[in-house]
Amino acid sequence: MKLHVLGALSGTEPFKDLHHTSWVVELENGHLYWFDAGENCSHTAYLMGLDLFNIQALFISHPHYDHMAGLLNVFSTYAKMHYLVAVDADTERSFDLYMPVAGLWETFESLTRQLRAYPPATTVRPHVACDGGCFENDEIKIEFRGNMHMPLTEDGKHQAFSFRISAEGKTVVASGDCKSPDEFLDWSKNCDLQLMESGHHHPWEVCRFWKEQQCNINKILFMHHGRDVLYLPTESKIRSQRAWGKEVLFARNGMTIEV
Repeated sequence: MKLHVLGALSGTEPFKDLHHTSWVVELENGHLYWFDAGENCSHTAYLMGLDLFNIQALFISHPHYDHMAGLLNVFSTYAKMHYLVAVDADTERSFDLYMPVAGLWETFESLTRQLRAYPPATTVRPHVACDGGCFENDEIKIEFRGNMHMPLTEDGKHQAFSFRISAEGKTVVASGDCKSPDEFLDWSKNCDLQLMESGHHHPWEVCRFWKEQQCNINKILFMHHGRDVLYLPTESKIRSQRAWGKEVLFARNGMTIEV
């Protein structure tokens, strides 16, 4: 299993060589599972050589622009690929799309169709994520955990989600934007890769928390970078590694790591 970082930035003003949050899990067979869709993510993915026709499902962690403003571009790039080779124009394809709140898909679909960005011969299976829900097929399981990065809706439903991904004998835990790493601590207790946002938390404090909780994490990757990492990258890395006791990774655009 590989993880590709398409965007490592939080919802700040533009920074050189960084785009808003997006990342993809790639399985050995080339199948892609796409998480969040910050600006330019499909552009980055295409130039990295990822075949968007291999997308099996997309997951949006919460309805903030730095996590989904690039979703329209994912659809438009996917659509454009149908015309690069004549046979692709009529080839039927499909994928699942999990939105974090009800009604968001209908608004997005309408806009995508009006802008002529909806892919031809493609079936999109829309879903609304829920706390305790999951996506599962014969090659991967993706579990959803509601968190409190955003308040509950009036009818008591979560709007923001963390994820646990299990495939090919590996486990990846992704915080999404979260209020506290305690919200998914049971998942962090034992995983091969922990993705953690650094836009709302000091990364070294999170590392200290995991150390104190005796978490068995093989690799830590911070992303969704905030001011700590953007302004003090070396200090952030040193303090985090001292707190954790071994190497800690910090995401950058176009980065690929083996899980």
